[in-house]
Amino acid sequence: MGSKFYGEIIATGSELMLGQTVDTNSAWLSQILNTAGVPVVRHTSLGDDLPRLKEAFKRAWADNQVTLVTGGLGPTEDDLTRRAAAEAFELELEFQEDLAAQLKDMFQRRGYPLTENNLRQAWLPGGTAMVPNPLGTAPGFALADAGRLMVFLPGVPPEMKRMVKAWVLPRLREQFPDICRRFKTVVLKTGGLGESMVDDRVADLMAPGRSPTVGLLASPDQVRVLVTAEGRDDREIEEALAPTLAELDKRLAGHIFARQDNISLPQAVAALLQEQGLTLIILDAITQGRLSGALAPSLGPETWSGAQDLPWQESLSGTLEILRLYNPDSAALKDSEAVPARRCQQEVRLIVTARPDPGAPEPRPGESALMVESAVQREGYQNGQPLVRHYALGGATNRALARAANLAIFHLWQVLSGHH
Repeated sequence: MGSKFYGEIIATGSELMLGQTVDTNSAWLSQILNTAGVPVVRHTSLGDDLPRLKEAFKRAWADNQVTLVTGGLGPTEDDLTRRAAAEAFELELEFQEDLAAQLKDMFQRRGYPLTENNLRQAWLPGGTAMVPNPLGTAPGFALADAGRLMVFLPGVPPEMKRMVKAWVLPRLREQFPDICRRFKTVVLKTGGLGESMVDDRVADLMAPGRSPTVGLLASPDQVRVLVTAEGRDDREIEEALAPTLAELDKRLAGHIFARQDNISLPQAVAALLQEQGLTLIILDAITQGRLSGALAPSLGPETWSGAQDLPWQESLSGTLEILRLYNPDSAALKDSEAVPARRCQQEVRLIVTARPDPGAPEPRPGESALMVESAVQREGYQNGQPLVRHYALGGATNRALARAANLAIFHLWQVLSGHH
């Protein structure tokens, strides 16, 4: 079946259109289908509108081999999925006596009165297979032919997930035994580069039709590079991934701080501090606690010496001024070229300050134009002299200070990982 085998997720419910409910079902179902070898190519969300539901169901049936629909199977007037499916595929709704008996028994055991509208859930399109719902009152149903499967599931996440694991996945393996492709995505988390800079370095690896596929996902302070390969087993997938990952390692050297999406930049820094037996102290004259607030939660007592908020030093050599304030008795700081004597060889200092950027236009109220200076100091680096970097940051002050904190943390990661 290969690349022509497609899957789609359809989420129904006006609450999705109104923004009252966040659709987490589609994301979860996409992960499940892709892992099972069904590449999901479309997500569709639509409200409780009968003509639109019918149109979406017919289009998905024509376009895909596997479609999963969630929502609209309850007992109320706006639960239209059963009726829409029946009309879309010219099927009669049929009352399922066995299902009605199960519903009556369930309500009786739970001590709830059974109202007439609850029995709407016993009507299913004729010729479909019932999908049992062991956790709720709304059963699902499935429409299938030799090459296609469309399954209608309730929107309640625990019920839907239970039904997928107990019924949908076994049915997929039974109906489509030739689905043997598996998918794996490796997430490379990068710092210190904007999305356009990453794109410039890897654009040819993102060419349409290339395998493995490479995509970018940008957020304010990092860019994720997503590399996805398919194969029959883990060995084949790893062999497919290896050349592209090696090429990305070369092109993004010094910027990939994690290879798992659940590892943050502060956590990556904490791991390096732990590995190297270092403790960190922050000397912060600009970010107003944002720097220590971002790093401290990831650090344990063995890697954290604390933070000091110090006065803003506007000179370009603000790092040296801060070091004087931190260790004012050091004889080594009597001239501007010197740095303080080390009191603790295993301590690393992260220093951040700023001054107004003389080359930037006058900032508007609530905004700043800063030349930020971050420095990392530890005995053994540059004979103990600080490694200094400068960043021009502007715009809203809160955002500029948050970016200053993130860039300083990334600078620390680069020094600790040997990319300075």
